[in-house]
Amino acid sequence: MDTSKPDACIMTKREGNCGMLHRRCFGAIAAIGCILFGGALGFLDCSNRTPETTNREEALVPEEWQLVRFVMGNRKHLPIRDTSLWRLGDVQIQSGFPTDVTPSVKEAAYGKQRWSILVHAPTLLTFPELTTGKDGKISFGYYLRPNAHASGSDGATFRVWCVNETRQSRECLFEETLLPTSSTASDAVRWKEIPLPVEELDRIRIQLETDPGPQGDKKADFCAWQMPTVRWLRRIDRTAPNVVLFTLDTLRADHLSCYGYERKTSPNIDDLAASGTLMAKAYSQCTATVPSHMSIMTSKYLNEFGIYTQAVNPLPNQHYTLAELFQDHGYATAAFMDAGFMTRAETGLHQGFDTFVECPLWTMDGEYVSGPAMNWIVDHSGQPFLIWIHLYDCHAHYDAPEPFKEQFVDPGADYTPDVDPALIPNWGDTRVEPLNLAYYTARYDGCVAYTDHQVGRVVSTLRELGIFDKTIIVIAADHGELLGEHSMYFHHYSLYEENVHVPLIFHYPGHVPANKKVEDLCENVDIYSTVADLAGLKTPDGLSGQSLVPVWQGRAGGREGVLAEHARNAAVSWRTEKWSYLYQPIASAGNRENLPKGWLEGPFGYWIQHAKTEELYDRENDPGENADLSTSLGDVVGELRSEASVWIENCDAIWATGMYSVSGATRSVMKPVDSESARALEGLGYVVGGY
Repeated sequence: MDTSKPDACIMTKREGNCGMLHRRCFGAIAAIGCILFGGALGFLDCSNRTPETTNREEALVPEEWQLVRFVMGNRKHLPIRDTSLWRLGDVQIQSGFPTDVTPSVKEAAYGKQRWSILVHAPTLLTFPELTTGKDGKISFGYYLRPNAHASGSDGATFRVWCVNETRQSRECLFEETLLPTSSTASDAVRWKEIPLPVEELDRIRIQLETDPGPQGDKKADFCAWQMPTVRWLRRIDRTAPNVVLFTLDTLRADHLSCYGYERKTSPNIDDLAASGTLMAKAYSQCTATVPSHMSIMTSKYLNEFGIYTQAVNPLPNQHYTLAELFQDHGYATAAFMDAGFMTRAETGLHQGFDTFVECPLWTMDGEYVSGPAMNWIVDHSGQPFLIWIHLYDCHAHYDAPEPFKEQFVDPGADYTPDVDPALIPNWGDTRVEPLNLAYYTARYDGCVAYTDHQVGRVVSTLRELGIFDKTIIVIAADHGELLGEHSMYFHHYSLYEENVHVPLIFHYPGHVPANKKVEDLCENVDIYSTVADLAGLKTPDGLSGQSLVPVWQGRAGGREGVLAEHARNAAVSWRTEKWSYLYQPIASAGNRENLPKGWLEGPFGYWIQHAKTEELYDRENDPGENADLSTSLGDVVGELRSEASVWIENCDAIWATGMYSVSGATRSVMKPVDSESARALEGLGYVVGGY
């Protein structure tokens, strides 16, 4: 199966053309014998496949989607660019009165306090794509509001459509014309329940249409759809393993005890490594949080999904995510975020998650993430689940709660300031003295220990529920951090080793070797295929990652080289077992002229002014990447440049326009960061424009 999702279409009775919103939401969580709704909606598409059934215990559980919830996520009516269509929440609107479409319970339907979607005619509402279960039905109420009679409406026709993308068909399920009435009787609201003409795993979209009477759209018709809901039985596999994916933001591998660090920063992660498999040479695909996580969730490189920015452009919906793969196989899915910019709207990373919990502030202690995540696991421990837990505590300002904050700080040490304030990120008023490298390294290690503690809390919950041995646990990180290396402090600009070498640990008793350390090169894009392989799920075609199961089983070797791309197309790195090659066009004298004002100042400017367009390091003899050999070993540089040519050419194409911007793309396609988000990102040490 191709990992790109097919374009979907909207077909209207009057126009008969295609253009359907190609986003799909799941907002409810199926549980045995009942339906639970999460407080946040995720997005879903699905592949046209049948779940594995061999040697598996299947069950049918009820599942329902209240369509009104899809217009409640974002109450702003937004026009869709270059079309006559609008969007409210996750619903596409084609209407003569688009801004009048609204969910309401205040305007009671003849005395009944039930949620309705208020519309005028003509209006066509297209809801996000859903994957059907067994015995599908749709139920709904429909009525003309009392205002219709008062306004002189001549009535409206109500229609319900089912667009089946799998079958490439569109069928009208219901049609009825209502005339205005002065009645306020309860029977003024009509109710229908109609079987859906679909098969299991069909991909469908429901459309609700209202057409005006003979007077056309000159009169507002005050139509309403009450509690439209689709229901079916979802087939789940009771024997499938659970998945817990931790992404530990800003965690460099060499500050974990299990990776050889002298401080005991990570007892819980160490335990997982001791009974699991540790990938010693795992590398991130980007040193910016959002695009790095996009690589993890899609098994694609940045140049494949075309996003090089932080919290500016969301992941295009056509990419089939790890969460969507598991959701399409009956898993309950959830994600819990620990950074304020990791939102649905700004990242698109919610695709495939039934529940996607955003961080209410720009940063939160990990406890505020792990606690709700543990509760969710308890609630869903009776069925297969995939949960992604993102923890942000290792990020500057290294301010873990006590006792972790000072755990590795030596009260008798001399922490005389030894770091130039001009070389650290913009921390605003939150900076804590002394500005000493050893002191802040100790503070960073305290954050590592606090993050490890949160991992331990979740693992303890799995043990207490008796599902620890039935759960695939993955420890990963989006990028590392510079702690004085290359005279750069407390940030992750550049693609040097400390920024891209990340931990990667797999734990699944009986399926993942215990206490195994694998020295082969691998990448974060390999997580998707590896987790799917362990769960027995077939991955779609077109992924850039590869399963690591054959690698640790000795049936296949690792990668010959690992790739990383810098945010905003600033640099590309390519590492083999022997060499580290850095291509940094942002450092060339000609390209510096196109940089935004101020970029040559501060820590980011320090990197640009001290970097070379090409750098080469001997990984075997210079693991710290301190002695650049690019001038003396031009033939090696040329060979490595050729191996990374696809990414280098993509990078050069942006710079060749002469219109380089903070987004890493031409200004004509750049989506700007709003001022509030920019200030918040700056407070975390990011360069304005998203890094």
